[in-house]
Amino acid sequence: MEPIQWTLTETFQFPAEYGKAVSAQDVKVTAGYTEQLTEDAVRLSGIYHVAANIGFDGEGLEAAASSDAVVIDDVDVQNNLGYFEYAVPLLVDLPSSDGGQLEATVTDATASATDDGTLTVMWTVVATETKAEVAVHEEAVAHVEAKIESTSSEMVEMGIDYVSDNEMLAFLNDLEDDVTVTSFRLNDVLVE
Repeated sequence: MEPIQWTLTETFQFPAEYGKAVSAQDVKVTAGYTEQLTEDAVRLSGIYHVAANIGFDGEGLEAAASSDAVVIDDVDVQNNLGYFEYAVPLLVDLPSSDGGQLEATVTDATASATDDGTLTVMWTVVATETKAEVAVHEEAVAHVEAKIESTSSEMVEMGIDYVSDNEMLAFLNDLEDDVTVTSFRLNDVLVE
């Protein structure tokens, strides 16, 4: 599957007592979602977590509600600098993948203050399929398992050689597990 990209915009309005939003720094948007396979698509559902530091002009405004803006009442403000977080719903259907998982990451997030004192945040999301990484991981696991099997067989061969050099170990090796009832001390460990 080719990477799929989309851009989202959300406008935020803050309490009039802080004045107009004049700047934004450290804008961070992260996507948190679960993946669900439907008949004809892969559905991602969750949230976009938006967080930003905002600069206010400190001049109180008359409360003017913008119909398109999300009103943020919970803002931590000190000396005309504020911080807020908000969760924007994430629900998108993408074309069915070839069996791999989808990974949606936010690649670019920007914010700008508008003339009416609101803050517009824009972010771009890119969804890619992680199937290739899974295949590489499976190959690595298979290689490690093969290495473990060959190492185990080498250890067994070394153990058999050691048993043939020691008469007592050779005798014990020839016994079946349910036949040995004699206790003996081996390296200060009582073995029955």
